[in-house]
Parts: sequence; C-alpha cells; structure tokens
Amino acid sequence: MSLNLNGIIAALPTPFGHDGEVDHEQLRNNVEHWNQTDLHGYLILGSTGEFPHLTTDEKLSVVETVRGAMSPEKLLLVGTGELSTRQTIEMSRKAHEYGADGGVVITPFYYKKVLQDEHHAAHYERIADNSPMPILIYMIPQFAGVYLMQETVAKLAEHPNIIGLKESSGDIAALKDLFRELKTTDFSVLVGSPAILCQGFEAGCAGGVLAVGALAPKTACAIDHAYRNGNHEYAEGLQKKLAALARVTAASGVGHLKAALDFTGLYGFLPRSPMPVPTDEERAEIEKAIAESELFEKTADGLWAEKDLRLEQEFAD
Repeated sequence: MSLNLNGIIAALPTPFGHDGEVDHEQLRNNVEHWNQTDLHGYLILGSTGEFPHLTTDEKLSVVETVRGAMSPEKLLLVGTGELSTRQTIEMSRKAHEYGADGGVVITPFYYKKVLQDEHHAAHYERIADNSPMPILIYMIPQFAGVYLMQETVAKLAEHPNIIGLKESSGDIAALKDLFRELKTTDFSVLVGSPAILCQGFEAGCAGGVLAVGALAPKTACAIDHAYRNGNHEYAEGLQKKLAALARVTAASGVGHLKAALDFTGLYGFLPRSPMPVPTDEERAEIEKAIAESELFEKTADGLWAEKDLRLEQEFAD
C-alpha cells in the first residue's frame, strides 16, 4: 500500500467546548476553513490533537467528524499509536473503518528504559502486518523521550506497509543521516519542524506535517510551492517568518496554538487539563507575534486574516 505524501499536511488541534467535551460543530467549521487552502491533508489525533487526553470513543468520533467535513481530495492521517502493540493494531483498524487513509504511530514511550530498538522494530512490524491501511512511524523525542536509530528506521522502511516517517525532532543532521541509510525510494520522510522545512526538502523529504500549518496554512503551502518551483530564496524568507511565528504559538504548547487560532477567527479555546492555558500576558505576546509575522492583516472586526500569498509568490517566481 502507498499514499502520496508530497505536500503540506496540517496537524489539527481537537476543539473542546465549555463543558470540556469535544466540540464537533466547531471542528467541522475549522475543517471547512482549511478545506479552502492548498493543504495536502490533515493529521488528527497527533500531539497537537492531544491524543493522550482522549478516550477511544472520542478519538473515533473525531475521525468520523473530520472525514465527513473534509474535502475528498485531501489526505487524512490519524494518530493511532497506543502503548501496546495490540491496542495500536485495534486502533488502526477502527480508524480505517471510520475513514482514515493512514496511521501515524508514535514509538511506545512508557517503558523506555526497558524497550530497545529491536523491540520497537518488532512493534512496528507487527502493526504493519495487521493494519488495513499504511503506517507511518512517528518520532517526536522531545515529548516521547524515545529516538529510533537511523538504521532501525531504514530497516522498517523496507516493510511494504510502513510507508513513511514523521520526523519531529528538528534535527537536520539526523535527517541527512537517515537518507544515507535508506535503501528504498518507496518511503517518504515528512518534516515536523517549520524551522527546517526547506532544509528537509533539500535533504529529500516529501513534505511537512506542521502544527503551525493549522494557523498559517497559506504560508506553509507557499513555502512548499516556491521551493518545488526553484524559488528557494523566497521560500526560505517565508520559512523564517513562519518559524518565528511557530516559536510563540505551536512550539509553546497546544494552548498557545489554540489561543492563536482564536485571534484569527477559528475556534481554539482551551486544551484539556493538565495542559497549561496561556496567561493574559502570553496571549498578548501571541497576538504580537501574529502581527509582527507580516503574514496576517487585521480585519474590520478585529481578527487577523492570513494573507493570500499566491499573487505575491507568482511575482516572486
């Protein structure tokens, strides 16, 4: 099995209402907004989606809502990783039934002092053997505290149902080492950090999965388009602006990203406890970062609308 992973995929937050429950109406409204962009697809129930804070039933309801609201031509990746192999297989099967195109599986992290790369490799292989949809490895050591060796990833890449890696460490040297180890071209690496998006493309990455892509999808897609069309200087200039914005929003926690979405007219509201909620001072810094990014303009109703960079990009091209 294979999927086209070339392009920008936004990592979507899960919206909660004032009662603390998943707000499906606001989720649909947000997705309908993102449908109007050039995003290649969506990743739900990842770190940005607060997957550890949702029950299995809640996760499946989120998959169902997003699948029903999204444009049919876009790709739907779903975080299906659980702490055990058995649970991950079950979640992958159910997510596929609800409309997922591919599963993104985080490396088990609770028993990190006991599990070695050989155990992680066996975990991924068993999942891939039993999953009805393609599987991507999800590596985010800053949260999970687990880092797979490049040799292990390269070995797993030879499995026909392990089609890619979401690499969110932000380590460009590790990315380059990985491409030297890979023995197959049927394996896509996706960058998880906007700060090295262009460098990732240069190294051989197929695309990016970005939390800040939910806040500034037009900018993220403009970087991708410009780089693929040879306008590297323009792409790198936009990348600096996007990375600076991400440092104050997406990289500072889900609560900060959700607050940023509120400033743009999308629904963010609050993360689930125990995730921190931005203070008034932090919210002011978030809005300041949006304003200073030069990627948004303030509308008559006081919200920030992302600029349409297509005309500017055509001129730059």
